[in-house]
Amino acid sequence: MNIVVGFKVVPDESLIRVSEHKLLLDVPLKLNTYDKNAIEEAVSLKERNGGRAMGITVGAGDRKAIREALAMGLDEVIVVKSNDLDVYGTSMAISENVRGLSPDLIIFGEQTVDSGTTGVPGYVAELLGMPFVSNVRSFSLEGKKFVAERGMVSYSEKVEGELPAVISVGGEINTPRIPSVKQIMESSKKPVKEVNFSLETKVKIKDVKPLVVKRKRVVIKEGDMGKAVDKLIELLRSEGLL
Repeated sequence: MNIVVGFKVVPDESLIRVSEHKLLLDVPLKLNTYDKNAIEEAVSLKERNGGRAMGITVGAGDRKAIREALAMGLDEVIVVKSNDLDVYGTSMAISENVRGLSPDLIIFGEQTVDSGTTGVPGYVAELLGMPFVSNVRSFSLEGKKFVAERGMVSYSEKVEGELPAVISVGGEINTPRIPSVKQIMESSKKPVKEVNFSLETKVKIKDVKPLVVKRKRVVIKEGDMGKAVDKLIELLRSEGLL
């Protein structure tokens, strides 16, 4: 079985700070959180069904983040060096580099934590002519046939299909493994292939600014709890929130 995982290296959002009207993005890089679930699912499927699990990432090729992906169990990683690509460009870069690998299954995390985008998996599926199942929270295989459970907001959905396919997974599907010291050491011996890709993007980001919310700072000073609640309800109604 030939599995490909798309993952992104992103700024560590826990370290991003705001200075006046700017976001300070010069922080250490890390593996996108949801992509760890995608890597875990790929490695688990490889362990149960045999084959290989290869990673592909576009843009920031941070060595530490890539080694973490390899230490989790990927056999190899392709790093696509490129200009700043939008969702479509990233999808093109991935599809062009995995097409020749004839993957049975391509797995992505359901979204990125830096830009909140979810479009790449669907684009890649369309470009490769594969079916796409999003928001997968459980996945099982029997030969070439698969059963996926999609977690929606208020209900779940069972989808049956046949490989090859593209899926995106969320945090519910598994618990990503923590690599051992031995696996981290061995990851330095695994192959990392760098390729170049360039494309004129359809979207260009000129600036990134923090969303500033002006709070009303209303404080209800009332000794009686019942009266305080009544005032709160009255205030919320006056704001059109109830």
